[in-house]
Amino acid sequence: MQKTNPIVTVICTCFNHRDFIKIALDSVLNQSYKNIELLIIDDCSKDDSVQIIKHWIDDNNFGTLIKNKNNLGLTKSFNNAVLKSKGDYLIDLAADDELLPHCIALQISVFNAYKTEKIGIVYGNASVINKSTDEKYVFFNRFSQEKMASSPKDGFIYKELIDHSNTICSVSAMIKRNVFMALGGYDERLIYEDYDFWLRLARTYYILYVDEVLVNRIKLENSLGSLNYKGIDKKNYKFKQATYMAVKKTLAMNKNKEEDQATMRKILLEIKVNIKILNLQLLLKYTVLLLNILLIRQRFKTTTF
Repeated sequence: MQKTNPIVTVICTCFNHRDFIKIALDSVLNQSYKNIELLIIDDCSKDDSVQIIKHWIDDNNFGTLIKNKNNLGLTKSFNNAVLKSKGDYLIDLAADDELLPHCIALQISVFNAYKTEKIGIVYGNASVINKSTDEKYVFFNRFSQEKMASSPKDGFIYKELIDHSNTICSVSAMIKRNVFMALGGYDERLIYEDYDFWLRLARTYYILYVDEVLVNRIKLENSLGSLNYKGIDKKNYKFKQATYMAVKKTLAMNKNKEEDQATMRKILLEIKVNIKILNLQLLLKYTVLLLNILLIRQRFKTTTF
């Protein structure tokens, strides 16, 4: 039976975010929902983020600081923090994002309204501020003239996530803890976690969308979300490699011809991207993946793609 007032653990990961960390922490403190555990990870910041965090904890008597001895990256830092946490639900909060005051209360009310263990994630919309251009927009714009492919999805949406990774607004997500643990947490080999994790979760669990802006997201020039269509450097390559590994996993997870077709469309899209940026190594990997899916397409008695 679901608890009506469960503990929600917010895990805030910080790396050189001195200019934003206090706003992120204040947004947790100012939630209308109060049964919150706050864990703040500093992943070996080189600025004075740690001092700011310590002062904030002392001033508010709230939150626990976890200082990594080595820079572990987001996925491993978050997994480690989950093992130390007590919450029934988890929020992965970047140190440059801000939860709106009603965020957690609304997500908990949605979880409580559905009497099923199959719900894995409740997510919503986000207001995005691009610090490089000062552009402001809503992640899912209901008045947009763009194709519906970019609109939010909910339900059993595994196939849709393969096709349209841009339907994920991971910054606004609350994850059920037992689902996170059942899936083995984030894949620590990956530089970014959301596409891979959401695919694995969507294979088995239901995802619910709330049509409310829940988060203010600051989009920095070098944030992971800005890397997908940039040229090659070490960090960008790791980002694109994480996408490749997530797509590759779908070959083992797919259960019907429609899902295989979605994987093939995603592969073709990534081939175009990697041709554009001259990423020959990943271009070769995706080409091999494409050949593999063509060879095994008869496994579901599929017709031609």
